[in-house]
Amino acid sequence: VLSASRSHIIISRNSSSPRFHRSTITSTLTDTEPQGQLAPAAAPLHTSPDATSAGSPPRHLSRKFTTSRPPLAPLFAPSTLIIGDSIMRGIRFFNAITLSFPGATAADIAVKIPSVLRSLPSSVHRIILHVGCNDTARPQSEQTKRDFLNLTDLLKDCGKSIFISGPLPTVNNNSERFSRLLSLNTWISSFCRASRINFIDNFNCFWNRPEYFNSDGIHPNRSGRSLLISNIQYTVHTSD
Repeated sequence: VLSASRSHIIISRNSSSPRFHRSTITSTLTDTEPQGQLAPAAAPLHTSPDATSAGSPPRHLSRKFTTSRPPLAPLFAPSTLIIGDSIMRGIRFFNAITLSFPGATAADIAVKIPSVLRSLPSSVHRIILHVGCNDTARPQSEQTKRDFLNLTDLLKDCGKSIFISGPLPTVNNNSERFSRLLSLNTWISSFCRASRINFIDNFNCFWNRPEYFNSDGIHPNRSGRSLLISNIQYTVHTSD
């Protein structure tokens, strides 16, 4: 049965009417709407991806607001600088800044040190230096020692605790390179002891341990980096 008035349309289901989910559908019309037409639904059954509930900002505005938040500051300020050649690549531990310069010699690091020191936050009170592997690629051992002394002089005047991380041996059957590294490690160890500088002896940890190296026999692999980190941390913690 369909009855129409100026203000309402009421559709009632009888036995011959199609089945609806509800037995009665009532829709209110305004005076400006043509009679006999249903008013639009209050909300679509399927909302678009950008549709939001009442009182909430549009989703694209929410995303923009979220991405504009400033990044969270670290819980603790860095206390240590690790600086060196490519051996230091991937060496990370708590509260440390790591600067790795592939191919760098002691002379190269000495050039970078002044600007690095100026850029350090005041919370850094410890510097760990690892250099020497690339210096042993050349036969001038006395020049290597002079470069190393110049570098340590720069560090000793910075007012921070200094640790020298000794070189790693090679396992690539290059006996001449191995001999130079062993000689450099012995000299650095003696120099640090005489100068009251903390020395981290890595040579014995890696000697004849090819399972800790990449295929080049020079750079530590993942296991080797873990061993190197552990040895550095142990020396630092037992020296403080």
